[in-house]
Amino acid sequence: MSIDNNIKLLKALSEESRYRIVEVLLNGEKCACEIPLLIDRTQSNTSMHLSRLADLGILKFRKDGKKVIYSIADQRVRDLLKALGYSERKLLKSYCCMKKTDKRHKK
Repeated sequence: MSIDNNIKLLKALSEESRYRIVEVLLNGEKCACEIPLLIDRTQSNTSMHLSRLADLGILKFRKDGKKVIYSIADQRVRDLLKALGYSERKLLKSYCCMKKTDKRHKK
């Protein structure tokens, strides 16, 4: 792990909207259309932050018809949130979701 990559991760999560997005995705993958309501932000604002998180490799997405489904891609996010006191149960839920979407992409 490089220091630069760790700093990029911390900077990305230091912005409130991006942190809230990651927190919502701990409960499992979500459609881009659901996330704005869950984080109390506009669709355009949320879309900008989702794009940034995906560009940084923190999130990944897949298309399901017209829907875009996001999930956490970077294990360091879970490690960081664990250090911040998030429960293993909540973190495991997002990890299981990550494994499920990985299997779909390999077919």
